[in-house]
This record gives sequence, structure tokens and C-alpha cells, in this order.
Amino acid sequence: MKKAWIAYLLSVCCCSLLFAGGERSSLGLGFRAGVTQFEADVDKPGLSPFVYGHVKFNPYDFLSLGTEFGYGELKDRTRPSFKTAIMPFEMDLTFNMLPLGKVNPYILVGGGGVYWNATENGERIIDPATGKTQENIDSFLKTGGGLEFVLNRQRNLTFNIGLTYRYSLTDNLDQIYSGDERDQVIDFYGGLTYYFKTSTKGDRDSDGVPDYLDLSPEIPEDPDGYLDHDGKPDDRPEERFAEVIDMLADTVQQGDDTVPPVVIHLPTHKVEEGNEIPLEVEVFENREIRVVSVLFREQGKKKWEVRTLRPLGSTLYRGAIPASYVKPPGLEYCVVAVDEAVSGIGYSGLPKRPNTIKVIAKPKQWRLVAATVAILSWGTAGYLVLRKQK
Repeated sequence: MKKAWIAYLLSVCCCSLLFAGGERSSLGLGFRAGVTQFEADVDKPGLSPFVYGHVKFNPYDFLSLGTEFGYGELKDRTRPSFKTAIMPFEMDLTFNMLPLGKVNPYILVGGGGVYWNATENGERIIDPATGKTQENIDSFLKTGGGLEFVLNRQRNLTFNIGLTYRYSLTDNLDQIYSGDERDQVIDFYGGLTYYFKTSTKGDRDSDGVPDYLDLSPEIPEDPDGYLDHDGKPDDRPEERFAEVIDMLADTVQQGDDTVPPVVIHLPTHKVEEGNEIPLEVEVFENREIRVVSVLFREQGKKKWEVRTLRPLGSTLYRGAIPASYVKPPGLEYCVVAVDEAVSGIGYSGLPKRPNTIKVIAKPKQWRLVAATVAILSWGTAGYLVLRKQK
């Protein structure tokens, strides 16, 4: 047992070093709970509860490294007094299909060790030939997949549902030695994962505003749509926004216009290469709006491109940055609004302090790799589940 744990810990350390230093680094802690079903020599496998804890390290947007450990029980309905307790400790790679979406389908593959012990009527089963209890440390290979749902705006809390298939490298879990196939386990689960904010290279507070543009590089911006480009959280933003709206109302009563439009826009900070970037903006003003535009350019270039946003209702404007400009390493952009009195410019981002967007390279290649892994691993698992033993 000691050697197995040492090998497991060494593999965790080696893989962490291998994948460290990627596009981003975040650490997630969570748990999963659900039901387990035996796929073994038993005639009527029963369902039983299990619980797992897991740790996830994300060196890349499309790839996560995880370790999982837990407890479950395997049962046979034809033998109510029999059960095998299992305590897996495993590692896995998770391929994220839509890492920037609110719903992220994922594929996982991995494996590791499992400590198990078989009991009858609550007593350890003894092998009559050796006189030893039926317990051991063996190995699991696993694959699976599921959906990860983002639960909050900060994207640091997610809910997961999915299925995991485990193929054991032993035929002793069910204590039935007929057949020519090893024991297998299928889990159906749900769970939560919380991601801790970690310092990102060039962005210490991980708020999407790089340090060289951030007026408060140690404190993350509060994403409320009001002046979010500067990286500095607003002092009581609801009151500040209400104050500006009141000033607009006062200028209507006074018959003049000295207050510029107020632009409310939640900046986009990360997109995939080759995709159009949709923009949605609310503009508040006491007069007619002359124009609402987006200025953008690829990082490292001097020339700004301009596109006009179209009005959709009294305050809402929409537009997009064309896909042809969405290339690594990223973009800079500003949203500006001018009213008919030219009383000033409302903005989210300025040319000297723009909103910045990081562009993720090669998303199609990542998805091709993930799809290949899914076809191979899920196909093998399906064959082993459906195959009849001799």
C-alpha cells in the first residue's frame, strides 16, 4: 500500500510540473456525489451512493489536470449481505470543449489506484486457501464526461453533472471468479467546484485588466459595467451611477446639456481565435444620441478601426468586432458615445487606457484532440460494457 501511495503522489507532482506555466493557472476544489453501479459477473447489480473530493489545476483553458479521491460501495442484489467498499485515488485529464461558455461540455480520461475490501454481513471475507482477508490495492482506468455550468459572474463557482466509467485491473471486486473480463464500475454524479483566484502573469489581481493599465493592480475590478476598463473598483458603484443619472435629469429641467452620455458595458476579456466578438452597450443621455461606436485594433498596431453600433430600443446598442481582426495575442477596444449637443464623450475604455481582450489560439485543434480522445475512450468503454463474457 505504501509503495502505491508514493507512486501516486510522485505522478501528481510530475504532471503538475509538466503542465505548469500555461496560458492561465487556477486551482479548483470540489466534491461529487451520486450513485455507483457494478458492471461485473453479478446478475443483478445494485445502485449505491458514493462521494468524491477532487482538486483541479487549469494550466490551459482547454485542458485541466485533476486528482480525485473518494468512497463508494459496490453491491449485488442477489446477495444482499455482500458488498465491496472501494476508495479510489486517481488522476485525470479533462478536455474542455467550450471553456469560455456558460455551459462547458467536457471529456475526461485517467486512472490510478483503488483500495478495496469485500465483506459479508459486515465481516471481512476470508480466503480459505490463504487465510487472508479479501482486500487489496489495485488499479482503475477511467473515462467519462459531462457538463459544467457556470453559476456566477465571476466564473469561480460551477455545477457539474456527468458519468464516469472505471475499468479495474482485477476480477476480485465482486468475489466471483467466472468470466473472462475484469470488474467495471459506472458512476452517475453531480457536484460543485470552487475556483480560487490566483495571480496571472501581467495581471496580479486576475480581473482581466493588465497591470500596466490597472489603476488598482492589487484589488480586482468590480464588474458592474460602469468604468470597468480601469481595473479600479468603484466606491459604492450603485450610488455613483444613480448620481450621474440624477445629473442628467437636472440638465433636462435646466434646459441645457453639460453632462456627457453614460456608457454601461461589461467588457469582454477573453475570446477564441477567429470568432466575431459581439458587443452590447447601454447608453443613458438626456438628449438624442448622435453616434455610439467601437474603436478597436490588434495588439501591437497603431491604427484604430471604427464600427458603429446600432440602436435597439431607447438605451440599448449592439454591434460586433469582425472575426478577421480576432487574432492572437489579442485586441484593444473602446466604446464611445456622443450626443447631439456634443457635451462630451461617454466611454468604456479610452485610447490610452482601453479594454483588452486575450485571444485563445488554435481552438479547433484542441477540440479535434478532445473529440479523438472521446471516440477512442468512450468507444472502448461501450464495447466492454456491452460485450458478453465467455
